[in-house]
Amino acid sequence: MVNDDLMRSFNQYMKQQEIGHLKINFFKKFLLFLLFFILLPLGLLEFFYMRSKKSNKLFIFPFGNKEPMKSIIGKLKYLDNSEVITYPKAFYIFPSLLMQDFITTLLTHPLWTIKNLDFFGALSVKISKYYGYKKKYSISKLLLFQEYSFYSSYLTRIFEYENGGLYNLMHGVPGREASYFRFTKCFVWSEYFKEYYIENSAEENQFIIAGSIFHSKLYNSIKNTSTSIKYDILYAMQGDTHGDDNYAKEVFEVLEELYRTEKVRIAVKPHPIYSNKIDIPKNFDLLDSSPVEAILESNLILSHFSTMLLDAKVVNKKVLAFLPEEKLHLVGYLNENEVVFDKQNLLNKIIFLLSKESNYLSDIVDPELNTVDIIERELLK
Repeated sequence: MVNDDLMRSFNQYMKQQEIGHLKINFFKKFLLFLLFFILLPLGLLEFFYMRSKKSNKLFIFPFGNKEPMKSIIGKLKYLDNSEVITYPKAFYIFPSLLMQDFITTLLTHPLWTIKNLDFFGALSVKISKYYGYKKKYSISKLLLFQEYSFYSSYLTRIFEYENGGLYNLMHGVPGREASYFRFTKCFVWSEYFKEYYIENSAEENQFIIAGSIFHSKLYNSIKNTSTSIKYDILYAMQGDTHGDDNYAKEVFEVLEELYRTEKVRIAVKPHPIYSNKIDIPKNFDLLDSSPVEAILESNLILSHFSTMLLDAKVVNKKVLAFLPEEKLHLVGYLNENEVVFDKQNLLNKIIFLLSKESNYLSDIVDPELNTVDIIERELLK
């Protein structure tokens, strides 16, 4: 029988290929096959750490330094007995447990193992990297932000096998790439997202409802300040205007018509990876402010499936998602008046929303939950 955590990682690996999140062609499969055997000798490095004493700290590895991660780490760094390592560095170490599981799987399921050597190669690259960190920093307890990483389930097995724990804190709205995973404990924003993950085959007993640090900050910002509205519409872009993203182009066409006919004030906030790949109409403002500022200064937030739609809902802003119907699951927290699938209805929907009051959706994220206290209670006391 194949180890359960190994199968969870494999299923997530395959799911991510199915939806295009991972692109593994024949050449990459062959390269991953080779990498597995190239990394094997690095298992010898494990012996240099045989007598190292484990730290009882909770180590935290951030995912970048932009929002919302900046706000999250700004709060988590005050956790007692914890250490944030922004840029960990270590040698790769191939863990002996992975070799044991590989041999067991090869003996019990030889055809399956040989057929999926690319998976074992991909897994060994990621696991050896984190096992190197584990040994160098003497980590017993580690907090990540990686429910979308296919190797997380097996990494959890590694930590628990050595009497530690691997923990995860949700930090963004998930898609179906975040499936099958298991952590020792997984802190999520709300019951809605817990059920979403379980529906996508995540292990159901790992979840703890902990709220959202970023949404709490956003909620308190609007509650305690009197920010004036500068824009009628904020377009939170996720694509560019130089490629084949017809949805972005259609949004601009509709917004230009709105500007001509309604004289609405429009701002555009591109995703950071596309900031140098867009051209916007001269009458629109291009924002480089934080998501918090951009949302607070806007009346309606328009996007495709950006996390900013949920951010805006938490602070009682009007929102509209314009996306293909097959991606509706990415914005399942919105109601039918806040979603549109075709350009023909986009203009009328925007005008309709601008004329109505917004409704606070309190059951998606509770901004008054103290995430730091919950993590501290669960992991450090």
